[in-house]
Amino acid sequence: MPPLAMLLCVFCSSVSAPAPDMAHEAGSIWYRHEVLSGGKHLLRLSTTDFILDSGEWRKHRLIAFAEEFAASTCNGHYKMLKGDRQTTYAATVLFRCSAS
Repeated sequence: MPPLAMLLCVFCSSVSAPAPDMAHEAGSIWYRHEVLSGGKHLLRLSTTDFILDSGEWRKHRLIAFAEEFAASTCNGHYKMLKGDRQTTYAATVLFRCSAS
């Protein structure tokens, strides 16, 4: 390969945009996890519905997942700071790891 072509290949690969944050699947929950400043974490959650399902059951699944995720991330020591439910299928949860 000519040196100029090699240089262009290296340049183009080094200035490409970062890969988008991909959602992860855990059972019926899809989530994105972002680490924020000050030890805070943001979870963006969504779920699907089952054949026999209700908004209340989806809410409980989202809350249970958020609490388990926070406990796992923070070795059991966390504080839920805020939770917003955008729809019956989606929510965002903000939590902080605590030192205890």
